[in-house]
Amino acid sequence: MKETNTEYSKKVLIVDDEPYVLRVLKLKLENAGFEIITAVNGVDGLEKFDQERPAVVITDIRMPLMDGQEMYQMIKEHSGADPFFVIMMTSTIDASLRIWADKTGNIHFVEKPVSPRNVLKLVELCYSRLRDLNAKL
Repeated sequence: MKETNTEYSKKVLIVDDEPYVLRVLKLKLENAGFEIITAVNGVDGLEKFDQERPAVVITDIRMPLMDGQEMYQMIKEHSGADPFFVIMMTSTIDASLRIWADKTGNIHFVEKPVSPRNVLKLVELCYSRLRDLNAKL
């Protein structure tokens, strides 16, 4: 039986077109006990999100085929009422991106080059918030 977000499995989807970033983050998060799913672009990421339903998605903002912002919008449409968090990796955070993220409420930004330790802390924070949401239900 496949787990859903409401059960808060420790699944994390990492979407990035840089193999090194995928490898480093995957290793760090797996060592912390998370189940990692990887994708190499937004289209692949959207497909894997639909299949696996992770509660946390880590994505690069700039990728071929579909960028992180567009992928987020599609995931939001596909996720229904299931809560999820997104950690977006970017080299620069411009004002329009900040305004867009502030409206969503479930996006965290990390600047590249990313610190795997900081990403792990953010993932743990996201799961802590999900547990708190679940406790209130």
